[in-house]
Amino acid sequence: MKAKTIISILVGTALSASIALAADFSKKSNDELINLSGKVTPKDYPDYKMEIHKRTQKMTLKEGRDFRKQLRDKRQSVYEQMTLKEYREYQDAIAKETAKRIDSMSEKEAYESGLLRKYHKNQCKGNREPNRGYKECPIGPRP
Repeated sequence: MKAKTIISILVGTALSASIALAADFSKKSNDELINLSGKVTPKDYPDYKMEIHKRTQKMTLKEGRDFRKQLRDKRQSVYEQMTLKEYREYQDAIAKETAKRIDSMSEKEAYESGLLRKYHKNQCKGNREPNRGYKECPIGPRP
């Protein structure tokens, strides 16, 4: 009985610590976000991407382009240090975590958060291109 109690306490503590240590990217500066580019844990990636999207929406076009270029350059330099296997595993983990987050949102919310690139509201009503013979929406189910 003592072992079960100790294990449950340890598990509860670990869960509490993981929740408490969850990254809060809104408190980080742009430079800190740039330095994290390519290093964010897959579990925290959806929050990171949503924060990047939120910030770039508030920037001017030129500022946003420069910020995204800095993010891309830093991310590329980090990826160059990885083996191909590490890179693929990292990208797969990011895709899984992002898909989990998107599944908990409506399509519109996912688009507005920056996790989805395209929002296809009413795009697939009926057969848009009859010669291609689509019976369903070619880019995914409608909400």
